[in-house]
Amino acid sequence: MTGRIAVAGAGMVGSYLCRLLEGKGIEVDLYGERHTHTACGINPCAWGATREFRNHLKAAQLDPADYVLRDFDIVNFEGVDMKASLLTFDKPKLIHDMQAGRQIAEGPVPAQRYERVIDATGVKRAYLPQIKDDLLVPCIQHRVRAEGVDKSKVVIQYGNLGYAWRFPLSDNEFHIGAGSLLAVPSQTLRDSGLLEGNARTICTCAGKVRSTAPKWSQPFVTTDETLGCDIWGVGESIGVVAPIAGEGVAPGMGSARILVESWDNPKAYTSRILREFSWMMGERRVIGKVASNKRLHLGDWLTLRGTGLRMGSSVTVAETREILKCLTKPQASNRNETASAQGGCTR
Repeated sequence: MTGRIAVAGAGMVGSYLCRLLEGKGIEVDLYGERHTHTACGINPCAWGATREFRNHLKAAQLDPADYVLRDFDIVNFEGVDMKASLLTFDKPKLIHDMQAGRQIAEGPVPAQRYERVIDATGVKRAYLPQIKDDLLVPCIQHRVRAEGVDKSKVVIQYGNLGYAWRFPLSDNEFHIGAGSLLAVPSQTLRDSGLLEGNARTICTCAGKVRSTAPKWSQPFVTTDETLGCDIWGVGESIGVVAPIAGEGVAPGMGSARILVESWDNPKAYTSRILREFSWMMGERRVIGKVASNKRLHLGDWLTLRGTGLRMGSSVTVAETREILKCLTKPQASNRNETASAQGGCTR
């Protein structure tokens, strides 16, 4: 690994990639922007992840105990408790520590200065070619303080081809949000009832999540004649986000590790990304079918079951049917309370 390297995007994945590269003895210039409009200084402020997050931290010589806030064995899905394997972590602290002692350059990456620029700009995909038929899901997120709210489990409610969530961060702080393809996210969140009346907002941000999947987010590697160098994408810039669950933290970190391991071989990088995250293609197809009111087949049901397994939940075929009903119902406030208590949703 030789030559000057720039990472564009000083968020979660960009900062993590810088740490991995420096662990290999590579000097990296990090470019980013300041988010002065948010209390935590980052945007988006996703605080939840799957438990493989721990392994990615260890790969960068970081101690998970310094960042994991809570582990969850239960997720409450539409009023029904299901086994899960999820966690919340202190994202601002982690990014701060990964950037410690580093100067972050603002503005665009200068032309003719670097041998390689790595695009970690997320949905902006600022340095790679635009994606045809890109699927960007609007979302809104709040960090709130509230008393008397169950802090023992994650709560998820689907609707409007999206979902609302509540992740406990501490005894009285929660990360609450919603994203939807069919409705304004703030309305989806209000309909869910998860934003408690006594909740005091600490921080709020809005944005979009790329649900396109890697297969349809190519190319991952290209050459920019203006910048005079190769451009490699990583994380959300190349669609490494779970289209149904919207989880991009652990997958994005995984894509950074693959990039480092495939450093001198762009074809191998593309192949490994497509292979490692092939399951995202299935989720993207399910979303497309549901949005078009097309009939799902056995493979689609298995895809939904795989979604549950990645969250640590061994859902049955019957439960995947209920997930689909919830995913397609008009809005969270329309769910039938009796059916919900039995694990069902109404359209």
